[in-house]
Amino acid sequence: MYAGHLGFALGAYSFRRTIPLWLLLIAAQIPDWLDAGMCLADVSRGPYGLHTHGIYVVTAVALVAALLYAAIMRDGIGACIVAATIASHYGLDYLTGIKPTWPGGPIIGLNLYDRPAADALIEGVTITIGWIMYRRTLPPQARNDGMAYAVLFSLLAFQLVAGIIFVMKAGEQMKC
Repeated sequence: MYAGHLGFALGAYSFRRTIPLWLLLIAAQIPDWLDAGMCLADVSRGPYGLHTHGIYVVTAVALVAALLYAAIMRDGIGACIVAATIASHYGLDYLTGIKPTWPGGPIIGLNLYDRPAADALIEGVTITIGWIMYRRTLPPQARNDGMAYAVLFSLLAFQLVAGIIFVMKAGEQMKC
């Protein structure tokens, strides 16, 4: 899942508008940022990204982020939303790809990347639902202006381009 994570973050924002939106957008993609950082540093990410996308890593990162958020902001509910946003990464990736569980554990997932139309549908629905929830947080006069819709269409376009690139590169061996 690519832009779908951002759609989830937009939806999460609707539950607690005191959480900075930028924080939720980052939180939704933390496993991918860890993956990219380890790739750039030429550090092993483990089989199937075990050390960035395994359940134990995503859970640990979610708990640490929640504790930091709660300590800094003194907002327990907000901390739970931050943690849930990070944890959602695993569930959303389960739908579209295959992901590791824990060291020695099974590799699970629906692997919709092999079915691009189904992947596009799931990602598009996730983005759209998150955007609808986010849109409700906007002032009434801003809900129907071009910028509000630009967010939706930009995320959908980003997802479409990512999906096309993924299909085009499907047969190639990629280092990261």
